Amino acid sequence: MERVGFCQKFKAFPINSKRQGLEAGGKILLPPSALNTLSRLNIQYPMLFRISNFELERTSHCGVLEFTAEEGICYLPYWMMQNLLLESGDIIEVKNVSLLKGTFVKIQPHTSNFLEISNPKAVLENSLRKFATLTKGDEIMIDYNNNKYYLSVTEIKPNNSSNAISIIEADVEVDFAAPKDYKEEPKNTTTTNNNSGTGLTFGTASKPIPGSNKKRTDDSDDSDSEDETPKFKAFTGSGARLDGKLGTSPKPTMLGTSPKPIMGTSPKPGSLSTSPRPLTFNNTSPTNTTSSNNSNNNNSGGESKEGDKFKAFQGKGYSLK
Repeated sequence: MERVGFCQKFKAFPINSKRQGLEAGGKILLPPSALNTLSRLNIQYPMLFRISNFELERTSHCGVLEFTAEEGICYLPYWMMQNLLLESGDIIEVKNVSLLKGTFVKIQPHTSNFLEISNPKAVLENSLRKFATLTKGDEIMIDYNNNKYYLSVTEIKPNNSSNAISIIEADVEVDFAAPKDYKEEPKNTTTTNNNSGTGLTFGTASKPIPGSNKKRTDDSDDSDSEDETPKFKAFTGSGARLDGKLGTSPKPTMLGTSPKPIMGTSPKPGSLSTSPRPLTFNNTSPTNTTSSNNSNNNNSGGESKEGDKFKAFQGKGYSLK
């Protein structure tokens, strides 16, 4: 709801031509005569105004900073003149209005550089102290670290016919929209298409996985090669007796099968025999191995003499006396 009490026309000029450092804000400079008129009309603080460019039907809202301008001249921030499509010396109309206090505003940065600031919300909150109003659709400018950032006002609350809110002594929630130069990264659809024909399927016949046949063939070859290699047989050795006689041949066990010869190979001459050899324990010296072997051969043929047999406890005794 607006209440019109003050309405005058002025020539518009950039505020930097009057004083430096007032560009980053939303307030204007009016002549002292405007202050006298506002005082007679009993306009209450805060003094808010609507600025209109009737030729191009453009409007915006602002507050007043000082009444130090020359008569008939109004100084505006340059970004406000750009919103109103004004040139220096164009005629504008300034009206006093009353605006609702804002509760919410959505800001859209023009570039993503603004979001790279360490705390953009705190920077924006501090910069908005130089503003009195915010108009939906306006493009405002703030200055931070000698850098100019342009922001668009895309949404305000509460909604009203003026499309503007007052932010003086108001608790306003601020939200950010995606920057105008923001581009979403394209999704990697190539990986999805490549994997669509493989893997598990649900509700349809399973498809063979590439390389599965080869794996089965390799498994069968491995099983065959395992059958051809010699297997370990437990407890298949021969025993030895203390009297020098040959032990009985071991009975076949069911723990394993006889080793199969490796295909393509034949036993080499002079290779170790697989038949067990008995161990003999004789009282002969280690060097007399030939006679020991001969005696073993005679014993195996059944022609050994009783004198050659091993007799236990037949040694000579000695007395200590």
